[in-house]
This record gives sequence, C-alpha cells and structure tokens, in this order.
Amino acid sequence: MSSHKRGFTLIELLVVIAIIAILAAILFPIFSQAREKARATACLSNEKQIGMAVLMYAQDYDDTIVPWRTTVEYTGEPQRERIWVFKLQPYLKSGQVVPNQQTPNGVFACPSFNVPNFLLAADAADCDGDGTFGSSGFQIAFPPTEFFAQYGMAYESPVLNGSGTPSDPYWQYPGSLAYPSSAVPYAPVTRSLVEIVRPSETALVSDGVTLYKSGLGIADTFGCEAAQMHQEGGNFVFLDGHAKRIGHNSQRYLAQDENGAYYMKYHTFSK
Repeated sequence: MSSHKRGFTLIELLVVIAIIAILAAILFPIFSQAREKARATACLSNEKQIGMAVLMYAQDYDDTIVPWRTTVEYTGEPQRERIWVFKLQPYLKSGQVVPNQQTPNGVFACPSFNVPNFLLAADAADCDGDGTFGSSGFQIAFPPTEFFAQYGMAYESPVLNGSGTPSDPYWQYPGSLAYPSSAVPYAPVTRSLVEIVRPSETALVSDGVTLYKSGLGIADTFGCEAAQMHQEGGNFVFLDGHAKRIGHNSQRYLAQDENGAYYMKYHTFSK
C-alpha cells in the first residue's frame, strides 16, 4: 500500500494570503482605535485631576481662577515658576517641571499628544492658519527650550469680544493674568468663580501646549488647537471640575443668549 499526501496549490495559498490580508486590513485600524481610546481615557483622567486642582486653588485664594501666567516675583525667577503648571503643583504633587525639561511628565503629559496632530489643528483655516502646512507659525516652537505641559490654559479676556453674529460670535475666555498694568494695556485680570455664568460649559484647560522657546517666549494654546488630538476631537477641563471630549473645533459650537445673539458655547464665561 502507498499513501499520497497532497499539498496546497499555489492558488489555494494565494487565497489564504488574501484572506489574511483582508482580515488584517479590517482589524489593524480597530486595534489602533482601541489603543487611542485607551490613551484618550488616560489623558482625560489627567485633565480631571487638573480640574480638581483648579478648584482647590480657588478654595485657597478667595474663589479666584489660577492665573495662566504671573509677572516676575523675584530677580532671576525662571519661566517655569511663572506659569499655571507650577502654580497648581502643590495640589497635584505630580508632573513637577524641572530645568530644561523637554517632555512633560505626570498629569501634565497626555499619552495621545504628538506634534503633527497639534500642528494639523493649529494650521486649520478655522484655527490659527489658512489650511496650509506651517501657516499657524507654531512650527518654530518645536523643539521647545522647555516643555511644561501637553495642555494649555485659557488666557485673560478683559472684555467681551465679537459682534454676536454666527460668523463673529461673542467670546470671552475665563483666564486670569497676574501682570501689572505697566506690562499690559489693562490692569491685571483676576477672574473669580462667581463670575462664571455657566461653569459646567465654560472650559479653562484643553489639549495643547504650554512651553517656553528661547527668543520667542511662552506659548500657551487653548481651544481650536486641540481639535485633532483624539480622533478629530480634543479634551477640555471645565470650571465645575469635570473634563470631557469635544469633537472637532470647540470654538465652532455656538449658543444664543436671551436676545438672540450668538456666542461660543464653551469659550464665553459671561453669557
């Protein structure tokens, strides 16, 4: 008796390979999305901790919102001690900035952060650029001299901006700035939590950057620059302490006041 073992034909092997390739094409994006979802969740957890630190700071300072930057308090004071990241450190005990730091750490590091996505959002025509690469000007900030956080805080808005139309809505950021009037064309802006009309819808911190570039100064971004950080969206910290993801450009979400005027829903504390 004899036996005959039949192997795979070339056609059969090609069919198997094709099936594996199709399955890989289907599954790899799913795995990638799952990994990004996990990173986004970790990032959101960090921002929730930052939100709680903002509220604890306010509790210790008569309900005032932590300033995103302060003036020089002593001769030779380093830049890192004048920014919001340093001011919140006593309440977080994580992510402490050190001299010449190139990568944020602790709660101030977002696992999803990458420069290309940040620049893609910043260069967009509805953000800081015109839709072409490099149009925002943020490319020159990388690599930074010191990199403090992969998040940014809202800066000060002394007055309500905009005209209240859909194409030019009102906006007023809730940030504080501890600077003397000799350094800026207005008195120091110190916002209090009692001024915030809608704390659960008013954002203070977003995905972005807080860094120092020698020759350029401090770069602190907030708002539209977060639009591409988490699968075409960004995470935001609100003034009631919670954090959530907002899809696409957060500045394009509008609401109307009692007079029918339009304002940026997440970036107007006085409406």
